[in-house]
Amino acid sequence: MTGSPGERWKVFADGDDIDDVPLWKVLAKIRADDQDEGLSLNAAFLKGIKPRFSRSYNLAIGTSSIFGFLALFSLIGLAAATRSESSDFFYYCTLLMLAGTIAPYLWRRAYQYGLAVPDAPLGLPHPSDPLFDEVLGHLQKVDGPRAYYISRFGKKRIALNRRQFFGRLRYFLLSEQGDDRAIVMRFPTAMSLPADLYLHREDMERMLAMSAPKRSGGPGRNVKYAYVEAAFDLRADPRLATLDLNDEAAAVRSLTDWFDEWFDSAANVSGDIPKRDRLTPYARKIYAHLKKSTSSDDR
Repeated sequence: MTGSPGERWKVFADGDDIDDVPLWKVLAKIRADDQDEGLSLNAAFLKGIKPRFSRSYNLAIGTSSIFGFLALFSLIGLAAATRSESSDFFYYCTLLMLAGTIAPYLWRRAYQYGLAVPDAPLGLPHPSDPLFDEVLGHLQKVDGPRAYYISRFGKKRIALNRRQFFGRLRYFLLSEQGDDRAIVMRFPTAMSLPADLYLHREDMERMLAMSAPKRSGGPGRNVKYAYVEAAFDLRADPRLATLDLNDEAAAVRSLTDWFDEWFDSAANVSGDIPKRDRLTPYARKIYAHLKKSTSSDDR
């Protein structure tokens, strides 16, 4: 995982949080160029493989919590009672309640990760999907991108152990829905995962680049266009100094033209280049960056 965001990302950023990209969004971008389409396809697949016991997840957590409170009361009663038949009753009740508290967590951990720390991804209890496997394969590597969550207090990035992605239900870590992610335990404890898991934008771009030839959607294959490289080159273009930043429409049109020229000159052997309407949002972001920079210099 990349540490602090580099200055070059400010070209695309509407805010500092742009560097934290949810995992479910990464998978959707690899699935299809249209993000909504990718999310729909991923959601449909996850719905079809969701284990039956997931419906009773909240019930299991509630039951465990009730046993935990009862165990606490039993411990208080055991501490207050003198040695007698009643104290023996509290003792056995305490053991029973403690067992009821930890049993659901132990069962879920054993089901998902086995009885020992997994050294390799475990077998899946459902059909596999090439794109899920591809993204998870990157996250499972020792030198692969580091997924993380953002702590509620302090807003720090907390990296996950790569073995979190070895479990039998690991596909659900890539779901957009928090209830799906809650099925998978946080390794190696019995706590549920936080609301969202993230990749740094640099890691996401690298993963998209590696996955580009395998993306599919509609007839043929979609190519991952080098928007980032085009923007980097465009930042050094001397024509930027000639832009009239007071005329947004003209400036965005010129930037889009220059993007189009760049892709036309850098097209692969298939001659495939992005459509103009895909370039305009990047042109607008560069315009906003230039406008903001000019405003800051005038102060």
